[in-house]
Amino acid sequence: MRVAVIVVNYNDVKDTLKYVKIITEYDVINRIVVVDNKSTDNNAINELKSLENDKVKVIEADKNGGYDYGNNFGIKYLENLNEEYDYYIISNPDIEISEKAIKHSLEVISKDEKIGVISPRMFNKDNKPIRRSSWKMRTFGLDVIHSTRLLELLFYRILRNGEYSSKEYETEKLEVDAISGAFFIIKAKLLKEIGLLDDNVFLFYEEDILAHKVNEKGYKIVSLNSEKFIHYESQTIGKSLSYYKKMNQLFKSKMYYHKNYNKINFLQIFIFHILNIFRKIELAIEIPIRKLLNK
Repeated sequence: MRVAVIVVNYNDVKDTLKYVKIITEYDVINRIVVVDNKSTDNNAINELKSLENDKVKVIEADKNGGYDYGNNFGIKYLENLNEEYDYYIISNPDIEISEKAIKHSLEVISKDEKIGVISPRMFNKDNKPIRRSSWKMRTFGLDVIHSTRLLELLFYRILRNGEYSSKEYETEKLEVDAISGAFFIIKAKLLKEIGLLDDNVFLFYEEDILAHKVNEKGYKIVSLNSEKFIHYESQTIGKSLSYYKKMNQLFKSKMYYHKNYNKINFLQIFIFHILNIFRKIELAIEIPIRKLLNK
């Protein structure tokens, strides 16, 4: 069982250094590729190079094409070296996970041919489970509600139906529609079948797109709730964007996802555009209030 880990760094050298130094000691991992996704810190790549050894390789992407682009860049790098692996681990650098949790996850996925993707349950820095560690497939209806704060408040109960309940998470192995991209294990043969990750989105909806691609190939996605990892969320591409830029990127990814994977029609596209205008109006009110409260 050969395992490779892809870690994408973007302006998060401190966490990347700490995380990679820890998992380098894990015997279950054969290779670690750190991909610097064109950090704005010019010294980032030089600092990361200090990690290099027989197990760790540090490379720089040719552009900042987003999270999936960075991961694909690392996977293609290994393919060009003719290195073959049975499993790939896609991981943020701002997490903490034990070797035991990785081993257990690998044991479960290796014993079931139908499991294509697996991950321990995600917890926050306070060691409490994160509600959206996994979720149900984003439908047109759910995303209409998610389009504005007002609709989210009015139809909150419907939104919660798009998530898994606490009772469901009590099971050791929960089959889910989509799982967090902060950390997951995927079978290498499945990754080849789906043509790697879809890097047409820069940010947002990566997990939902992956879920569609995995489902189309007849594989399952599993949340291994008897194990966990901690996601500190200390630095992501999303946090470097302004509210408006983040919203524009979210809308762009949403439209790509629904057009290409949910095959929405012209009327549905029009509805999303109208709601996007309404959301911009909401932001024009929200942002000054947020700034005021932060003071």
